[in-house]
Amino acid sequence: MKNVMLVLALVLTGTKAFAGLSGLGLGLHGGLISGYDNPVLKEGIPLDSLGIDLSEKMTDIGAHLNIGTFRIVDFDLNIDYAWKKQEIASGIDLRFSDFSITVSVRKSIALAALKPYIGVGVGQHWMAYSIEFGDQVIGVVLPENESKVGYHFKAGVDLDFPLFPLTPYGEWRYNIIQTAGESTKYSALLVGITLDLP
Repeated sequence: MKNVMLVLALVLTGTKAFAGLSGLGLGLHGGLISGYDNPVLKEGIPLDSLGIDLSEKMTDIGAHLNIGTFRIVDFDLNIDYAWKKQEIASGIDLRFSDFSITVSVRKSIALAALKPYIGVGVGQHWMAYSIEFGDQVIGVVLPENESKVGYHFKAGVDLDFPLFPLTPYGEWRYNIIQTAGESTKYSALLVGITLDLP
């Protein structure tokens, strides 16, 4: 939690340092995560013998706040929740999830209505693992839940139509989370829409 507060403080302090903002935007996004490579989960549960394939896609939903500064760079604050539930035996499911709060800085290039961008960011990830029997969640969690710092790189494109308050976009994001031993890595393909605030 201290890491998240530090990141938020840096963003808020950084944006106040600029004389003015070019705009604010608030929106929702969703998409799919692929190539989920989590060494902690692989070591804690015998995935191969249970027939679990982590490379299958996970669902991701989230909300974001865009903060423009002098039109040089933008800051993005994202809250995301990604999860997967997979049956490992009749009536028994493995569920794992990643809740994250991240901050990114990105640089856009305006090409008429298209605004491609690239960016980098940092954030806090809360990763949870549980076994479910029917409607009942078992309190024993294997492996233990984790709270870890992560980094990401992203690229995308905004469809920015003049005088239209909604901006749809598509984004690719590559995440690296500092889990014990090897890092957890995965890619996310996201689509979303941003409402430009006055």
